[in-house]
Parts: sequence; structure tokens; C-alpha cells
Amino acid sequence: MRIWTVARRELKALFDLPTGYVLLVVFLAINGFLFFRQAYLSDTASLRPMLDFLPWELLFFVPAVTMRTLAEDIRGGQIEVVLAQPLSELELLLGKYLGAVLFLWTALGLTLAIPLGLSLGADLPWGIIIAQYVGAGLLAAGLAAVGVWASSLTRSQITAFIVGTAVMFLLVLVGLDPLLVGLPPGLGTLAARIGVLSHFESLGRGLIDLRDVIYFASLAGVFLALAYGALLGRKLAPASGNRRRLRLGVGLLTASLVVVNLLGSYIGGRLDLSPGNAYTLSPATRGIVSNLDDLVTVKLYASPELPTQVALMKRDVDDLLRDLRSAGEGQVRIVERDPSGDEAVQREAEASGIQPVQFNVIGQSELQVKQGYLGLVIQHGGETETIPFVQRSDDLEYRLVSAIRDLTRDRKPAVGLVAEAGAAGRSFAELETELGKSYEVRRLDLADSTQPAADVVALVLAGTPDSVPPAQLGRLRRFLERGGSALVLAQGMEVSQQAPTAQPRPVVWNELLRPYGVQIRSDMAYDLLANEVIPLPTDFGRVLQVYPFFIRAQSTRVSPINQDLGAVVLTWASTIDTSGAAKGTVTPLLVSSQAAGTYTTPTTIAPTQDFPQADLGPRLLSAVVAPADSAAGKPRGRVAIVGSLDFTTDRFVRTAPENLVFTLNAVDWLVQDDALIAIRSKDRRPPPLTFSAPAEREGVKYANLIGLPLAVALFGLVRLIRRRRRTREPYRPLVPAAGSAA
Repeated sequence: MRIWTVARRELKALFDLPTGYVLLVVFLAINGFLFFRQAYLSDTASLRPMLDFLPWELLFFVPAVTMRTLAEDIRGGQIEVVLAQPLSELELLLGKYLGAVLFLWTALGLTLAIPLGLSLGADLPWGIIIAQYVGAGLLAAGLAAVGVWASSLTRSQITAFIVGTAVMFLLVLVGLDPLLVGLPPGLGTLAARIGVLSHFESLGRGLIDLRDVIYFASLAGVFLALAYGALLGRKLAPASGNRRRLRLGVGLLTASLVVVNLLGSYIGGRLDLSPGNAYTLSPATRGIVSNLDDLVTVKLYASPELPTQVALMKRDVDDLLRDLRSAGEGQVRIVERDPSGDEAVQREAEASGIQPVQFNVIGQSELQVKQGYLGLVIQHGGETETIPFVQRSDDLEYRLVSAIRDLTRDRKPAVGLVAEAGAAGRSFAELETELGKSYEVRRLDLADSTQPAADVVALVLAGTPDSVPPAQLGRLRRFLERGGSALVLAQGMEVSQQAPTAQPRPVVWNELLRPYGVQIRSDMAYDLLANEVIPLPTDFGRVLQVYPFFIRAQSTRVSPINQDLGAVVLTWASTIDTSGAAKGTVTPLLVSSQAAGTYTTPTTIAPTQDFPQADLGPRLLSAVVAPADSAAGKPRGRVAIVGSLDFTTDRFVRTAPENLVFTLNAVDWLVQDDALIAIRSKDRRPPPLTFSAPAEREGVKYANLIGLPLAVALFGLVRLIRRRRRTREPYRPLVPAAGSAA
């Protein structure tokens, strides 16, 4: 109770002085400026721009808040008066600390206006935002303890500010690559764990990890223990035994907290708030590894000295492997080896296809090149699958589990790819490679009367050929009637990038789609809001230009194909007509924003043209049809349609990997292999910003950049004026003086 009384008094003191409001206004203005300067360039609804700058903002904001907590009382001599009351040094310290933390959390709470504003233009992943604010709150609490400790050392607020800033600066910098150059592996790993940035960035992904919580709690505990020792030491003689015992006790307590800090990195426990629980094993993964009939060995070859970002990714790898071992119920064995210090292990890794990867590390005065390992080998029986280097952790669960499943099953389903006739000059190597991991991919020539063979379960029809003979169309129709499925990737306009023009053309695959009641129109859609930005050459170099023909199509999230995908980039896309489909058979997958239109006549595809703004509205760009079994002669196979072709070619999937994920999910759904979809489609990309009007977009920006700081300033001004008026009122005793009634 006494701690809360001190905290409330400390918080009230901050709001009773102009300093508190000045700090809030400056913090909100700088935070808003830095955020919107970056966020609107990427057009994504993410708080990452704010989180990237937040540690550096707190580097000055936190010392400014905490420098007066104890230093002012020490300078004025009030601390002796306060401690003469029934109040211990520990209660005073914790109360002061709590008051400062509450003020910092108030400042962070005011920044919630940013995600609330962004929610007007996107469907925000609030789970991630909650975890990010939890991380920001823990960071502020940890740094506040540093500031309170600095304030306990001196009677000068300026000195407390400088000392606090210096120590926080070291905590932010330690663990970064420039400081780790030349350190031994063990010392480099230790330094990376001490730094605050890696723990804060981990929480920023939407994953509240107990290890990070323990780190910030122990960080606060260490500096509060040091502050407690400094506070008690003021009333003890310098050479007394009590002073020595105090130092010993504080030293032991601090050492214990440091040990807890370091050992906390080995403690498991996570709360996954990301969309689709992206950092948690999916039920499909648990089902696959729990039903293994033989032992699977996963070998991790990893170097102890890795750059900070790669080291953080290795922690994700370790978590995933630990979860796989637990779900495997004894059938999954995990082995970790370090090739960098053992030549035999190095030869073993290289024999498995794992080579060292070079990292460019910037030192204090030079650029150094280091080598490291982070690869996986999956073994089952006499067969192996290799992941030479883990470049990303968001697709690692899929890659691992699909490799385990492929090694432990007898044969792969056959998928036919028809691409030559209508996709001349386009490469689908990435798509074929990824499909080949789970299926037997066959390039089909429709001129071969034996195709598609009886064991083919799905077709990928990529492109829009000029014509297809009736006999070939008849074989494809019979394939669908016997239960085969098809993914149709085609657009209703022929694009010439050299001209640059687009000409309407008929889509021959519409003959196959007619019994389903769906068609690909001979048009080209454009979107004035949800689109990509492309570089254009000019006389002054390359400039960025919005390109409405490259649509960032929004996922409806109503199918296993796209339930965990936010958006897909469709290039020169055509719209889908579903007016003839039976009720309940069509599921929309990808749609444009409200500001989309279409061209139905020959048009230029140059980005500098004026796009018509009449007849705008949402357009259907992709859908699936799953008709129920019916009488003979009617289609029974599943069909997925995308009004675009180039979006899944090598040129585009390398810059937009979600395009490839969407296509692979569609094939899995057609083959009715939904387990892979649940594993693969854990999309961690933030949703795009699509405000309904430019005025709304600018309104959100300036409401946070100017409106919110101004509102805080006006509130502070009104409160300070009212407080000043109360202090000028004459004293009025509560009990009237004797004789006044007469």
C-alpha cells in the first residue's frame, strides 16, 4: 500500500509540472514523424517502423523521465524526511520506480492512436500488436530501472541523465555485429544475450516468449538491486562492517539475477499471438510426426558464432526442432553438431550438401567476412533430404515436415503441367521445383493422345493458347468428369511489354469451365488503391511509380487455400464471371479493393496513363469451384481459377513469395492434400494499407503527427492553469474561527 502511495505521488508530480507534458508532446511528435515517414512508403499496416526506432527514442526519453526520481530528493534533502516516516528504503525505491514506469506506459498507451488509425485502412493482426506493446512495455520497464539506478547515484539530475543514457546506450549496442567482430564464439554469444535489441525484436514478431520476459524482469531486478544498495549506503559509514555486508549482499543478489538472466534463455514457454499461430506447430504437423512408423533423425549443423539476425533465427530453429521432437513421441531424434570446430563434423556436413555461408560483418574500422553453418539434414532409412542453409524461419516447418512425409511415404501423387502452348518465354522453374517436393510433376503435351494418364490427379493449365483442338479439349473434359481437378492460370488479354499494349483475346479454357458456370473475362483489371509500386527509368535515374495493373489482391480467407494469406500480387489480371455457377459451389479467393475498374478494349499498359475513375468497385480475380457429385456427364472434379498467369512465374515469385505459396496451396487443395496447406500458408507478412480515400490516409497521419501532441499539450495547459489558480486561492480553514459566528 505504501509503495502505491509513493508511485501515485511520483506520477502526480510528473503531471503537475510542465516537464511531463513537454516530454509527452516531444515523444509523440518524434514517434509519429519517424513512423509515418517509413510506413507510408511501404504501404503496409505494420508497427515495425515504430518498433525499429523505439529503443533509440527511449534512450533519451527514459532518462529524462527518471533522472529526477531520487536525485531531486537527495539534492533537496527531502529523502531523509521521507525515510523518517514509516517507510523503508525498498518501499520508497519501488514506489519511485513504479511511478516512472506508469508514466512511460502512459506515453506508450497514447501511441495506440497509430494502430487505431491504421485499422481504417487494413484488417490489423491485433494479436501481433498486443505482443508488440507487451514487448515495448517490458523494454520501458527494464530501461526505467537503469534510469532509477542512475538517479540514486547523484544529487544532480543532469549527471543522472548522462549516466542513465550511457548505460542504456551500451545495452542497446551490445550484441550488434560491429561489437562482436573479433570476440571468441562463447563471449560473442554471451554479449548477444545481454543486449536488449534481440529480445525486443523477438517480442515484436507476435510471440511472447518466457525467455524474453525473464530477461527484462531480471534486467530491472539487477539495476533496482544496485539502486537499493546505493540508497542504503548513504546512511552507513564508508568503512563500517555494515557497509561491507551491504555490498556483499547486493553483489550476491546482482550476480544471482545475472545468472537468472543468462539461464533464462534455456527456459521454454511461449504465448503465440501471431495470425494462425505462425510460431506454433500446426495440428497437421503433429498428426504427421506422431504417426511415424520408423525413426526420423534431424541433424542440425550450426556454428556458435552467427550474426545477430541469424542467431535470432537459430533460436526459432531450436524451438521448432524441440517441438517436433516432443510431438514425435520418440520417433523424431534431434542431433546438433558444430562443424566449425571439428574437421570430422565439417566433412560430414559437406558430404551431406551443407556448405559454410559467408557473412559480411562491419567492424569498427573494416568489413570482415566470416563463415558459418546453419543447415539441416533429415534422415529416414537410407534416404536423406537436405536444407543447406536456413535463410527464413517462416517456411521452415513446411520444409521440414514435407521432407519427413516425402521420405516416409511410398509414392507421390502425379500432377500434370501444361504450359508450353500459352506460356512461351515464361519460366515456371520455381513452381516446378516446389511442387516436385510433394508431387511427381509431369510436363504434358496435349498432342499426346495418352495424356493425361490415369494416375494424374490434378492439372495445372498455365497460359492462354490461341486454340486447342476439340479432341484435346475432349480428353481434358473427360479428365474432369472422372474426378480430376485443374488449376487454370490464364488472363483474357495478351500483353506485349515491348509495345507496351494489351489486346483482348478469348480464353480457350472457358470451354472446360463452362459446365461449372464460371468464365475468365477478356478484360484487364486495375486498382487505384491496392497496387504495387515499380521503379521507372527517367532522365534523372529511377523513380518509384504506382502501377494499378499490378494489383495487391486481398485474400478472402474463406478457404484452406488462403485462410492464412493476407494478399497476393496479381499481374495484368482479368476478372472472373461466376454468374452461371450453381449456388453454393463457388468460393471467392482474391478480390480487388473498392477502387478497381477494367479495360475491355485494346489499351496501353504504361503506368503514366490516366486511369478511368468511373464504374469502380470490387472485382473478383480468383475463385474455386467445388461441385457436389452429381449425375454422369457433369463435372465432379475441383477447379481453381486465377485470372493471371505471370504472377506465378519465376520473375514474380522471387519478389512476391506469397504468390508461390498461394499457387502451391491451390494445388494441394485440388489434390485434397489439405495437411500441407495448414503447414505452408503461415503468412507473416503484414496486410497492405488500402484507405478508401487520400483524405482519410492523410487524416490518420496528421491526427497522430499533430493532433495527438496538440491534444496532450492543451490538456496539460488546462490542468496546469487550474492548478495554478487553486494555489492562488486564499486559505480557508475547514472549521470557522471562534466568535466568527457572532
